Amino acid sequence: MQNKTELKSSIYTRALPDKQPRDKCGVFAVYDYRGPDNATLLTYLGLLSLQHRGQESAGMAFMDGDEIKHFKGMGLVDHVFSREMLLSNKSKTVLGHVRYSTTGPSLAVNAQPLVARSKDKRGIALAHNGNLTNTRRLHNKLLREGHISHTTSDTEIMLSYLFRYKKYGLKEAVKKTMTVIQGAYAAVVMDGEKMVAFRDPNGFRPLAIGRIGNSYFFASESSAFDAAGAAFVREVEPGEIVTAGPGGLVSDYSELEANPTLCIFEYIYFSRPDTILDGKSIYEVRRKVGSLMAERISLNLDMVIPSPDSGITSAIGLADRLNVSLEWAVHRNPYLGRTFIEPTQDDRELAVRLKFNPIRELVRGKKVAVVDDSLVRGTTARVLVSLLKKAGAGEVHLCIASPPYKHPCYYGIDIPLAGDLAMPGSGLEELVASLGANSITFAELDDLYQAVDSKQKGLCSACFSGIYPELGKHKGKVS
Repeated sequence: MQNKTELKSSIYTRALPDKQPRDKCGVFAVYDYRGPDNATLLTYLGLLSLQHRGQESAGMAFMDGDEIKHFKGMGLVDHVFSREMLLSNKSKTVLGHVRYSTTGPSLAVNAQPLVARSKDKRGIALAHNGNLTNTRRLHNKLLREGHISHTTSDTEIMLSYLFRYKKYGLKEAVKKTMTVIQGAYAAVVMDGEKMVAFRDPNGFRPLAIGRIGNSYFFASESSAFDAAGAAFVREVEPGEIVTAGPGGLVSDYSELEANPTLCIFEYIYFSRPDTILDGKSIYEVRRKVGSLMAERISLNLDMVIPSPDSGITSAIGLADRLNVSLEWAVHRNPYLGRTFIEPTQDDRELAVRLKFNPIRELVRGKKVAVVDDSLVRGTTARVLVSLLKKAGAGEVHLCIASPPYKHPCYYGIDIPLAGDLAMPGSGLEELVASLGANSITFAELDDLYQAVDSKQKGLCSACFSGIYPELGKHKGKVS
């Protein structure tokens, strides 16, 4: 492990500029589907299941004869793809993506998958979830070599190197590219014959393998396979390169040493509760965190209220352990997206007020505990406390099913600067006052480790501790 100071000359200086996007996205891919359904439609269903991972744009790349084509646009999945497009596309191999730009502008040019075409029009298509940490250096190197950038995305850096090395074959192109790029990436690349899924040696971002007969699927979360009717096979391991081709599924590994440090935020927030991650049920992990957090709460509460929707599972565990009524006392407008992934702070606050409305008859005069999965900027918590007190709640206590976020993330989560955090250095009393609550209780890091049944070694918790994991190193000299 490395501390924050030691990383100043590495991750800090390699990170993207504040006005450049860092992707936190969802990937869904189908290789050589020959069943009764339509591969494009199955990809659409998979992307709908991953919509929570990105709401700014969506896209698909697919084979049309010997040519790779793509269709993508800004907005939600069901707005981008028409029924006519889904039913008319008969491609058996499709690569899909939903995108969220964690910083900077949301631009149509950055929508994925990205495609690089060769003279034979086949080329390659790439979809990526994560964030590279050496983008600036690689971008400058490519510029010096005469490369022209078409996007502001670090995914284009990956695509450039993959395209450069594709003459060695798609798998070898991936292996060589992995020795150049650094940071977090769970990605899928395809050409006219094969599809290759690969994951960084730390395994910061998840990537799973599914199957229907002899057809293979790749997805950011196992729950997406359920929507497509595919069976979950296993996860792509950190540093692994999995090739789906005419000969079936073949596994290989990069020239980098694996150092598994899965992002703990996947358990806390990003993944759906029906997802299995590293062999653990997201639902069971979150429920257990709520139960463990209850051991530090001695309040005489009238009810526990989940912050919809991300606080529900932990709230169930908390209410059950405290033997207190669980009430859905805050109505959530289902037609508004997740406030954490709105691009600007003003957008987030407005979205929260439009999104939530308390049920006055339930909360009037009551002592309530509001459970949320995390406190990043404090936007949702601040507005919820205000709304509940205006609705007549006597006391509002916040219960947060994770420790306070104090440090920025450089691996694909929108926590870019300490100044953006609700609690970068302030004490609990100042934080409670700023949120307008009567008290606040955080889960401890040990609660998360216990719930995941893991030790700190296997998880990245830098956003809580400030200790950033070592990136994968070369096993030996790379030619």
